[in-house]
Amino acid sequence: MTTRARRRGRGPVPWVVAFLLLLAFAVVHAPQLLAFPYEQHVGTVTVYAERPIDPRIASELARAEGLLRASPIYTGPLDRSLFLTDGGWRWRLLAIQSPGAFAFRRPFSSAIVFNRSDVVADRVTSGRAIGGTRTLSGVIAHETTHIMIANHLGEVRSAMLPTWQQEGYADHVARESSLTDAEAARLRKTDPAAPALVYYDARRRVAAALGAKRGSVDAFFAGG
Repeated sequence: MTTRARRRGRGPVPWVVAFLLLLAFAVVHAPQLLAFPYEQHVGTVTVYAERPIDPRIASELARAEGLLRASPIYTGPLDRSLFLTDGGWRWRLLAIQSPGAFAFRRPFSSAIVFNRSDVVADRVTSGRAIGGTRTLSGVIAHETTHIMIANHLGEVRSAMLPTWQQEGYADHVARESSLTDAEAARLRKTDPAAPALVYYDARRRVAAALGAKRGSVDAFFAGG
């Protein structure tokens, strides 16, 4: 077989491998490579979106920043990239490990990817029948709190915290849950293992723990 024939025999395999590697890199480290068509800079935040970005994003970011400032571990505005999806293929690809989440942030990253987002309504939805809606500004505050915890404790120690501390403190800062008290009581009867209940209970547990620590976040993270 000639060299030319051997090269033809390989076909597009190298290109396929290169594409898959680029896709994996985008999923883990650079969601913007998935061709989000709209981009806007607001202070230290870059917003990427699948649809035109309503100007109200600025006020929602401001509300989130106000929530974050109330935390003792707040050190100032953080550089972040927010990716607002419509819950379609970009979300399914990026959130393959947690498709039912409102948003996620990977360790060692300042990128936050959101499920079905509506800037006009200040809303993010996850598709769950109960506890499937939260404010976009609150979820921005929640996910940014994870970055603040990692900056304060270090990524490794932060990752070792129990879920109730990580998620409960993030919801404590965001000052909201996806469930009302009535919804939580109803869900506890029908689906006591529902993820929304885990977050709801964690927030209440954090509030009690912080009260016992006289509001000391360091004592809270040290002793739970």
